Amino acid sequence: MFVHLASLLAVGVALASGPMDLTTAADPELTEDERMAVFHAMVADYPRNLPWLEKISADDAHNARERWVAIRVLGQTGHPTARPVLLELCDDPMPAIRAAAAAALGDHGDKASAPRLAELLTDPAIIVRAAAADALGQLKDPNTVTALELALFSSESYYRGQSMWARRHYVAAMGDIGSKKALPALVRGLEDTDQLVVDACLGSLRQILGYDFAEGRTRAEHIEAWRRWAANERL
Repeated sequence: MFVHLASLLAVGVALASGPMDLTTAADPELTEDERMAVFHAMVADYPRNLPWLEKISADDAHNARERWVAIRVLGQTGHPTARPVLLELCDDPMPAIRAAAAAALGDHGDKASAPRLAELLTDPAIIVRAAAADALGQLKDPNTVTALELALFSSESYYRGQSMWARRHYVAAMGDIGSKKALPALVRGLEDTDQLVVDACLGSLRQILGYDFAEGRTRAEHIEAWRRWAANERL
């Protein structure tokens, strides 16, 4: 009851934003709606919040959940001063913080961040690679398609011979970018042993080209139709 009343006060009363709001937004005992209401309030009040958000996000002695929230709020603000902070956090020792920074750079929306995000596709932590791919999909820079292709087929994207889940994020990012530069990689992906990667490639091909060959065909026939299309296009 006490926690619920505290959350209602935080959400329902327009108190000045500050670390208390950050604590509320990071509280795992609250509902997602309660946490997100405070999160969006911090974003809306970002001119007043930026100094302490930047300070807490970079403080490795601070609570990790609150740092994560602060980083994501910074990304949502889109403010120019947030970008250098987020870029620096891409080198944080903690994988979850690097992943948060990558995701925040995607939300921030500055395409100048794309090269750094492309570098994160080789990060030691798989959650960071996936977050970087998602962010690249948001930024839609065609120049990053090559990095996504390399990540998709890299031996580092397999563990003990098994395809890693982040590979689907690389494919989805290519579809979100929407560049025809990705077509050869996506066609190659149709031969992948990971059927979830194959499905992702089918989706991204449709996303980029605006059509597919699924109607009236089985899945195998659909894939074969793409093979014939690729051969005709000399991909």
